[in-house]
Amino acid sequence: MSTEVLRFAPSPTGGFHVGNARTALYNYLYARHYGATLKLRVEDTDRDRNTDAALDTILDGLAWMGIEYDGEPVFQSKNEPAHREAVDQLLTSGAAYRCYADAQELEEIRKQAQKDKRGARFPAATPKEVEQHVANGVNPVVYFRIPPGETTWNDRIRGGSQWDNDVIGDFVIQRSDGTPTYNLAVAVDDHNMGVTFVLRGADHISNTPKQIMLCRALGWDVPQYGHSTLLLGSDGGKLGKRHGATTVTEYREQGYLSSALFNFLALLGWAPGDGREVFSPDELVESFKAEGLLKKDAIFDEAKLLWLNGEHIRTMTGEALLPMAATAWVASGLLEERELESRKPELLRIVAMMQPRVERLSDFEHARYFFVEPDHFDEKALKKHWKTDTPDRLAQYVERLRALDEFDEGVVEGATRTLAGELGLSASKLIHPTRLALCGVSFGPGLFELMEVMGKDTCLRRLDRALAVLPTEQHVS
Repeated sequence: MSTEVLRFAPSPTGGFHVGNARTALYNYLYARHYGATLKLRVEDTDRDRNTDAALDTILDGLAWMGIEYDGEPVFQSKNEPAHREAVDQLLTSGAAYRCYADAQELEEIRKQAQKDKRGARFPAATPKEVEQHVANGVNPVVYFRIPPGETTWNDRIRGGSQWDNDVIGDFVIQRSDGTPTYNLAVAVDDHNMGVTFVLRGADHISNTPKQIMLCRALGWDVPQYGHSTLLLGSDGGKLGKRHGATTVTEYREQGYLSSALFNFLALLGWAPGDGREVFSPDELVESFKAEGLLKKDAIFDEAKLLWLNGEHIRTMTGEALLPMAATAWVASGLLEERELESRKPELLRIVAMMQPRVERLSDFEHARYFFVEPDHFDEKALKKHWKTDTPDRLAQYVERLRALDEFDEGVVEGATRTLAGELGLSASKLIHPTRLALCGVSFGPGLFELMEVMGKDTCLRRLDRALAVLPTEQHVS
């Protein structure tokens, strides 16, 4: 077992974005592969934006994806006494200072710093000024005093990294209302939670030197840091709504499997080194190596996610897939829950026939023709397969089927090909219009297996109906 401690630290201010899910996933893979500890910290100090619904979304998303953490969640809002204690320590040591400058003065200082191409420094209040403001009930903003020189660290993914401290400038660690800012709270919480390795996205790189400086000023050990790639849309821009669904919840609702999203996100910034692309979660834990984490930004390719989802669906057993397919059928009104057990053998056959063609769980709704008669017939298919002589051929076919004592796949296929031979036709001249009459479309599983599952009575009824309602005059064959 490793002594390393990692953390995933989401903010409950919105949906569980796929970028956050990938960060959680990498921390999980690292912790489980190397035997490290993974903790969950909920950064809930933004009282105006935090919601219980957002927290539930994050926790549900983690559970759905199978991303487990160790122990109970830590809520950052409960750590404010430790945050204030750290600020007091920094003030006492001189690493931080109080500032009472007004907004206009602060803005002028920032503008001048920009002109000088350096970080801003703000006026530190003298002890006498502090005393006067305290007497008047005015609270200060507390700034961290940037030390001279550079802040360097060896990034576990990107290698040697350094920032010129003078470019960063002094930054707020406590607001005038006494609440801590992000970087102060993170540094304190990471220390108190015993975090040794911070694995997160590249969008946090600019926070790293600030957190390192805070740890050093407080006399604490500095965690190791690793910054993974950014997630980009297909156009190379920041991943957003215009690229489609962006939250775990949305992908779940669209019919994606958790294992497929798990697999897909793992490959957005990590490579196994052998070109393999399809993994189960357990296989990813076993294969994961920190050395495989990449520096190049990753493109969120929806087409690849869809392909992976189909691959994962095809690895499932029918027993495992049936409840998911049934959920789609019940939701679309094709099936009632009370029918699931009594029709299970039939439903398992339908699942097996659909499975090779399904890319999302919602695609099982395309199997509606197994449950209800078609209410319309595809126009293109009619023009292609319903010719002038089709009704006469199908009428003969119906009588041949009606005479069958057995109605399994082999018997139906034999009867079909025998009649086609007697009529001097290719079997497709019977197969295509039959499928159209039974299903309303020209595509789907193998016709003869489909007919066996539908049953003789249903097939005869639908063929008779098609002959009655479809036009007898179509394009000449």
